[in-house]
Amino acid sequence: MNKTLIAVLTAAAATLSLAAHADDATITKSEANAQTAQAKGDYKGDKAQAKADYNQNKSDCKAETSGGVERACKKDAKAQSKLDKADAKVDYKGEKADIKADTK
Repeated sequence: MNKTLIAVLTAAAATLSLAAHADDATITKSEANAQTAQAKGDYKGDKAQAKADYNQNKSDCKAETSGGVERACKKDAKAQSKLDKADAKVDYKGEKADIKADTK
């Protein structure tokens, strides 16, 4: 039992050690460009998803409510859409910064 536990812990420590060394490696310019393009595609996809969610929420508001409640519901849907788009932008900027840091 103890030998098995020691073997598992040793393997885990070795894996973590290799992962730490892999993080120190820099990437080439072409790899950075590919990763940046991927990040931009993810960003555009997230923005499109936020827009689709907004349109769906707006349609739900129109179908299920009326008057002042409908306007408030649509306003909430728009605020959520803006929040989703802002989150997508923050993620994109963070990914770009990570890629830039890895190329140095």
